[in-house]
Amino acid sequence: MLMALALLIAVPAGTAVAQVPVAISADVLEGEGTAVIWDDAALSDAITFTMTGVTSPAAGTAYEGWLVSDDGTVKLSTGIITVEADGSVDSTFDSSSEGNTGQNLIHNYDKALITVEPVPDADPGPSGVVAFSAQIPAATMAHIRHLLTNWPPGTDAGILTNLQTTLGGAIFHANLAKNSDTLDAKILHIHHVINAIEGESGTNFDISFGDPAGDGISVLAHATDRKHAGFAASTDVDNAALAAQAALVEASGANASAATGLARDQALKVLTSNLSLANIYLGPGANTVLTLLDAALNGIEGGAGGAKQAYVDAQLMATYELVAGSATTIVAPPPETVGDPTIPLVAQIVLIVSVIFLGAGGLLALKGRRSRAVA
Repeated sequence: MLMALALLIAVPAGTAVAQVPVAISADVLEGEGTAVIWDDAALSDAITFTMTGVTSPAAGTAYEGWLVSDDGTVKLSTGIITVEADGSVDSTFDSSSEGNTGQNLIHNYDKALITVEPVPDADPGPSGVVAFSAQIPAATMAHIRHLLTNWPPGTDAGILTNLQTTLGGAIFHANLAKNSDTLDAKILHIHHVINAIEGESGTNFDISFGDPAGDGISVLAHATDRKHAGFAASTDVDNAALAAQAALVEASGANASAATGLARDQALKVLTSNLSLANIYLGPGANTVLTLLDAALNGIEGGAGGAKQAYVDAQLMATYELVAGSATTIVAPPPETVGDPTIPLVAQIVLIVSVIFLGAGGLLALKGRRSRAVA
């Protein structure tokens, strides 16, 4: 009997439950907002979480932001997310900052999470408790990446990245033409401008002058390929925000294309002009080569955007719309038991056996007393 009691006292130790973070039900979570990727020190290397009306994390826990790769194998922490007293969140992570390696966040990830983590937290990975989440559909992200980071496939640049680069090269050589003292020098650099604008398949492309400003594809071809914004929008027709941003990419890209075409036409005039006329076509006027190329790159002040604005609008197409709970059902892990689960069973068996022996012993003692009384 004493053995059984001792084992029963030991049972709680055998069935102790390990401490795990308490999951917050999505039913009681509130808050909404976005996570937006932008350029800091490199292309698409920073992300900002902006939210309002956010439920504060429970005592002993904290929110932590994450970006997750397409296949789910890579999880990048964007740091602890603080909820202000008014329920707002404004948290920025820069992958190029000190201590971080720097990477293109649109190229490498397609999911954003905010998880509930214990404090302190010994596990470097995310918990299974997702407070807020968002995911860019794979088909949508494919075209956004074409615009920003993966076109031609396998490169770290995209259509609109290359549009800005080739426009920059054209502007550089247009300035060289403007600042040249001789007509021959102006014509040399204007050929570089035209080759960059039209590319190897262009009617006016002349490889005999070289193509130091271009990439062989051309400014006009990159501007035409802005159509991938529309392709992205067509993959998620119910997403009004995506459609709106795609329309802005189209508008700015169209402006860049039109302005570049006019710049090319003015550049062609330099080839058949004298030095005085060449200076006019290359001067500071409203319809000169440089003014038009600048409008193609930077847009018109107070008016239509250009290649740079198209790039920013394409990044906004990859905005994560954070909602309470996870995109997929994630259940917090069940409590983990520690100790030997056989101890309770052994204790129960010993207790039963002890009761049997105790009962049998009592009957024998009672029988012995009756025998002595008869004698």
